[in-house]
Amino acid sequence: MADDSSIESFERKDSAFSITDTVPTRYTSFASVSNRFSRATTLADGVAEDTKGPLGLSILYSPIEPFVDFVFVHGLGGGSRKTWSKTSSIADYWPQEWLPKDPSFQGVRIHSFGYDSDWVKGKDNCLNIRHFGKSLLGELSTSPCLIDSNLPIVLIGHSMGGLVIKKAYMLARQNKASEDLAKRIHTMCFLATPHKGSDSAKLLSNVLQVANSSRAYVSELKKGSYALQAINDEFCDCSSDVVLWSFYETQKLSIGGLFSTLIVDPESAVLSYPQEKRIPMTADHRSICKFSTVTDPNYIIIRNSLASIVSGLSNTVTKSVQQQSRYQVNELQKYLGVSNELEDDFFSADDAYLPGTCQWLSTKSRYSKWKGFDPDSPRIFWVSGKPATGKSILASYAIRQLQATGAQCSYFFFKYGDKSKSRLSACLRSIAFQMARANAGVRQALLNMYKDEIHFDKDNERTIWRKLFLSGIFQTVIPAQYWVIDALDECGNSTLLFDLILSKLDKSIPLRILITSRETADLAKGFSTIGHDQVLSENISPLDTLPDIRLLVETKKESLVVKDEIDRASLVEKIVEKSKGSFLWTVLVLKELSNSYSEKEVNHALEDVPGGMKPLYSRTLDLMSQVTRGKELSKAILIWATSTTRPLSSKELEDALKLDMKDNFLKLIEETISELCGQLVTLDRSGKVQMVHETAREFLFDDDLRSEFAINKREAHTRIARTCLTYLAGDEMKPPRSGRRGNTNAKRSEFLMYACAAFSYHLAKADPLANDILILVDKFLKKNILSWIEVIGRTKDLIPLIRTSKNLRTYLNACSAERSPLGTEMQTIRGWTTDLIRLTAKFADALIISPPAIYSLIPPFCPADSTVFKVGSSGRRLSVLGLSNTQWDDRLSCIEFHGQTSALSYGDGFFAIGTMAGTIALYHASSCQEYKILDHGEKVKYLQFKAKSDLMASCGMKHIRIWDIRSGQIIHTFQAPRIVISMVFDENHLVIACQKNYLASWNLDDDGAKLPDRPWNNSAKYREGLLPGTPRAISISTGHKMMALAYTGQPIILWDLEEDIYYGTCGKKLPNGETSTHVVSVLVLNPNANISLLAASYLDGEVVLLDPFSDDQIENVHADCHTLAASPDGRLLAGGTAGGMFHIYEFDTLRLLYRVKSSNYFIKQLAFSKDSLRLADIRGSQCNIWEPAVLLRDLAGDDSSVGTVASVFEAVVPEIKVKVSAIAIHPLGEVVFCAQEDGTVCLRDMKTGAFRRTLYSHKSRVPILTWWPQSSIIMSIDGSNGVIAWQLKKLQGHWEPENMLFQSHLEEEKSSCIIQLLISEEAKKFILSTRESDYLWTIDGQQENARTYSKTPGIRKWAQHPKFLTHVICVDETVARIHTWDDWSEVMCISLGIETKGLQLKSVASYRLGLRWRILIEQSELDGTATTCGIHVLDADVFDFKNEPVENALIPNSNILKDVGPLSPNENISTSSRTVADVPPQHDDLADCIAHVIGISDASRLIFLNAQSWVCSVALSDLESPCPSYTRHFFVPYDWFSGTRVIVCEISRRDVLFARNEDAVIIKGGLEFTELVKLETKSSATRGRQGLLKVF
Repeated sequence: MADDSSIESFERKDSAFSITDTVPTRYTSFASVSNRFSRATTLADGVAEDTKGPLGLSILYSPIEPFVDFVFVHGLGGGSRKTWSKTSSIADYWPQEWLPKDPSFQGVRIHSFGYDSDWVKGKDNCLNIRHFGKSLLGELSTSPCLIDSNLPIVLIGHSMGGLVIKKAYMLARQNKASEDLAKRIHTMCFLATPHKGSDSAKLLSNVLQVANSSRAYVSELKKGSYALQAINDEFCDCSSDVVLWSFYETQKLSIGGLFSTLIVDPESAVLSYPQEKRIPMTADHRSICKFSTVTDPNYIIIRNSLASIVSGLSNTVTKSVQQQSRYQVNELQKYLGVSNELEDDFFSADDAYLPGTCQWLSTKSRYSKWKGFDPDSPRIFWVSGKPATGKSILASYAIRQLQATGAQCSYFFFKYGDKSKSRLSACLRSIAFQMARANAGVRQALLNMYKDEIHFDKDNERTIWRKLFLSGIFQTVIPAQYWVIDALDECGNSTLLFDLILSKLDKSIPLRILITSRETADLAKGFSTIGHDQVLSENISPLDTLPDIRLLVETKKESLVVKDEIDRASLVEKIVEKSKGSFLWTVLVLKELSNSYSEKEVNHALEDVPGGMKPLYSRTLDLMSQVTRGKELSKAILIWATSTTRPLSSKELEDALKLDMKDNFLKLIEETISELCGQLVTLDRSGKVQMVHETAREFLFDDDLRSEFAINKREAHTRIARTCLTYLAGDEMKPPRSGRRGNTNAKRSEFLMYACAAFSYHLAKADPLANDILILVDKFLKKNILSWIEVIGRTKDLIPLIRTSKNLRTYLNACSAERSPLGTEMQTIRGWTTDLIRLTAKFADALIISPPAIYSLIPPFCPADSTVFKVGSSGRRLSVLGLSNTQWDDRLSCIEFHGQTSALSYGDGFFAIGTMAGTIALYHASSCQEYKILDHGEKVKYLQFKAKSDLMASCGMKHIRIWDIRSGQIIHTFQAPRIVISMVFDENHLVIACQKNYLASWNLDDDGAKLPDRPWNNSAKYREGLLPGTPRAISISTGHKMMALAYTGQPIILWDLEEDIYYGTCGKKLPNGETSTHVVSVLVLNPNANISLLAASYLDGEVVLLDPFSDDQIENVHADCHTLAASPDGRLLAGGTAGGMFHIYEFDTLRLLYRVKSSNYFIKQLAFSKDSLRLADIRGSQCNIWEPAVLLRDLAGDDSSVGTVASVFEAVVPEIKVKVSAIAIHPLGEVVFCAQEDGTVCLRDMKTGAFRRTLYSHKSRVPILTWWPQSSIIMSIDGSNGVIAWQLKKLQGHWEPENMLFQSHLEEEKSSCIIQLLISEEAKKFILSTRESDYLWTIDGQQENARTYSKTPGIRKWAQHPKFLTHVICVDETVARIHTWDDWSEVMCISLGIETKGLQLKSVASYRLGLRWRILIEQSELDGTATTCGIHVLDADVFDFKNEPVENALIPNSNILKDVGPLSPNENISTSSRTVADVPPQHDDLADCIAHVIGISDASRLIFLNAQSWVCSVALSDLESPCPSYTRHFFVPYDWFSGTRVIVCEISRRDVLFARNEDAVIIKGGLEFTELVKLETKSSATRGRQGLLKVF
């Protein structure tokens, strides 16, 4: 029961990482990133040993992907290491040293738990078994690796440790917070555990009493103790689901050589439960858990028992883990954009590997040091060699060798001819995917990014490295990693590898990189910039490869045609000698010699081939020239094999050649390639047509090559562009007759996808003087471009549209130098360069959801002067009337406020605008629709969102508030320091910069605790006093951990925020080289931690780009910017001027990309969206949201090396006229009445949407407008509760105002606005409803009745009773009341039983379905967004007050009245009540799709707007039963609803009307387009809100 009594002092170690962890280091220059990496997750020697072991829970071994956790718990007087070790040597610590090396335990994560049970040296305490159990439970509940997994747990306890694990398990069962942990405890193993006590405990207790000491846990171990009895009784009742193993001692333990005894007898050591496995051990109390060797019989018993537990678990757990792992890997492959052909290049090289070759690499000492992670050796190993020396095969050999050791090895093979394999971005994404596939921690880190919707440009290496690696992979604990990168010389942007990665790689990252390449000056220079001490290099010499070449020739020598073996041996020697180490030469010569049948031919093959490769290729071309037929086809194959953006499949090439050569081929293309070009072109294992080597491609492109097969690059691209355009302009790509169905051609060419993806790349490089190319481009753009857009849309990747726009612009610029820019063809191309960008920005979701929408549904919504509108106009059934914009508008939205704007900030999902009045308006970042209004209580000076959270900070003169933007609640309120000049979030700290030269900060993780102020006036430069005055400008970069400050008369000062020390100065340079002290008005540090740049705008109008860390001036422009903003990705810089103009520059060059002027208002602030694709500004009372096309263009990487003209896009944006605020439609569809934000009420033509005339005016915005069809009355209500009613008459087919019926004003005590107007033609009355009150008025403007509600005011909705025109229904949350129009008396009260938590009423309407009436109730989020959150359908028979009440439907009337509050005297009449029983939700998935109910059509369909901005419908009859689908009709651009809270729309027969800015837009024929959409389940729904649709 007791372990060794000796115990050594120790400190608790952090066991989350290995002892071999490297010390965290700081990334210099840009970022401060503290990472911890581990080469192995097993504890190792090298640290002063604590033989007893640490307290608490420690990880002993953690495999890459564990599937079960073992926890070892020691007993009385033992230790977390001592109990399980025969000696003090770490080698005998079997849970750590033996089990991880046993194959049966490779998937087991092993922990030890230590607690203070030292009864000899420990101090007196009151600790007992319960305390130890609570300690163990607490450690298990808080261990990061345990709480983040759902793996089964096996607890193993020795002696008293068995009682501790029992108690911990029972405590977990009793604690609701630990229920899940308790369910995971699968097995308990007890080693000599005194379940019923021990006589030795009594003896030990007596000894302690004599020594005037006591231990509660010792007393509890006595036989018959109350504590043991309680544990056993309770454990018996809760252990039925746990597998139990009991191992008991059978030998007596010698006590000090005086006597021997059984510490725990067998009766006490077993539980005697039916499911218990009981195993006797030939051991005493101590040796039952300590073993001398792995062959110890007692260890074998324990080991085999534990192995059987693992085996039983692996059958169930491993399968689930593997399935989950496969799913995660598949998701990551899509997220990272990694091809399914990831391993093809490795397999191709591995297939070519000849056993026994490449062994020379292992003999190199440099390679051995690199491979062995020698701490003194550099991490980079560069293997260089001449062309065709077998570098790729050598790379495959290294990969196989590393994989054989169990190491994690990722690789990438660059291929120059394949654009998908020639970019560093593809390499980084592939390596990230391979690391995630091999390592669970890396996989989880990337999955978290995927779940957090962290998007990145897949072609931007800087973004990939920063987001995937620096911020993701390298923030996890990873074992030793090897990267093998082959053919770096074939990488199109290899300089980035040196500048971005190798030169800045943190030394703490356990990474070794092997790079193979040809010997080039550029690569040699790149490696030299890293430093010779950072790179090991090995040049492949002939001495290295000759043995391998000899082995290759020996293997193939039997195919040589020779006289005898002597000649064969001689020929072998000649081949080896002449190879000069070139594998390619050897392979080609062996192939040629195998077809040589005479001595002359053999000698010719050998003697005419010099040491270089050019003569070999020249000879190949000469032989091809000697063929009498097929030369034209040979040339075509060479052109396509060398010049395409990626290798084509054999079928793709065959179809391309048919178009190119206008001919059909009798032989299979594979055979043709082999016969005509077999020595230069080959088919790889995946059927792709490849050049035999890059040297062959370069040879054919050589300008000095004199051969009929020489390839001119421009001619080659012209030829391929002609072929692609011939296909794209041909019949296969003709648009379908019925646009909505999409192109239904039964079978399209295999060449389709290449032609669609790559035609513009070749066009940009084609000859601009080729007239036939221009004619084909014009034909394609006028006839078939919509089909092409549909094909691109079906790929779910619209980047090719942007790329094509750029390439068309390049081709247009080239043509403009040679042709008139006024030609119709040129105008068409110019139009599409703009429209392709605009389509991507405005209709991306629509194109991805329904690609055929491009034919008929998207063009009508484009400006009338746009090219896409004109191309898509033929045969159009859908028309959009009333749109005033004829040109594309860069301004997405203009939001007007009643007061002046003062602050602006963009978050992940929202943007916020602060005002002088203290309000904060929150808008959805994607749709620009209003979300919430918050009240800061004073002028808002600064706003800032906390990344990846729902928190936002607002700052005024007096207070700083932290908001939960989802709930609208204030989390913290802090007193603002005097004169705040900047505010940022630094992780979980809010940091405020103050004018008095100090930083104030609060720790949000510590309940908003105030941290000590951090002055920045104690620098060495200003040691004698304070910094001069107050800052004129400041910029804080949390990524760089730097702050830049500008003071009057001083250079720009840099302050290191991590060290809180003065860093240095910088600034623009004067002609004499000195740093300027001119006044700086604004500073911006680039937010990208990988870009060390600072932009400064000086008061003299100059904007200067600086490298602040080297104090270099890079560029300067004159711009007069008083405000600057950088895009989050660091690409762009925006500057605003006092005259209402703003500019957008490339940050790293200050090249002007875009400028726009929209008004003369002073621009107060600019802010980019988080994706850097939008820009917002505040000026005056406006906030403008911009989506310039130039921002989107930069998403697509350059496909072409052709230089593009540096164009500046300029725009002058007209001011938005008065917006339409309400719509009312004449029931016969003659006219539409529109109310506007300036208070006017006007008339528009329903057929054209054109303005007819103004009827009358209010003094303020009109949100409510209603038409009385029988009485021909138009009634409107303005924002100040003014009510106007006019009688209209129809004269000569035109509606004219006849006389004003009344003009009145509703006086509300609480100044609450009218939110509903309900009319009754029958009663000649109407109801006005506010949050606090309802009013009954007559048609002449007289108030008849009023009702005020005493409870918390809310939104009620009134609706005409569908069956009785003399009655009206009022729906108030879950209650509906029926009143008479006559005297407003209540006749019935009905409890609806609908869900109202967190919801409020949005609308109530009735409709007829057959002979029955239904009531439709729409709900939205309580005090939140206006988006529909619930739909309820009620049977109107429930509201039939003339029928008898339903059985068991009565509810006490008194309870109802209490809910409503006091009624007016005339309402105290007898009413009946009934209850509508709650019905379980039936159409939750449909409700999830509805964002806004538009109305009910004449065809008995519910028309609604869905979450993706599509107008959709569902048959009303389908609402009566489970509905598996709905119908999608047409897409409405998101920007139509931007800046608004409520969508203003109506339905008139088959037409749908929307208010868009100053227009009332009529969409005719849209409902005729139908596409059935299956409902998504909850798990796959695109929105997170909980939808409700109930039928009663």
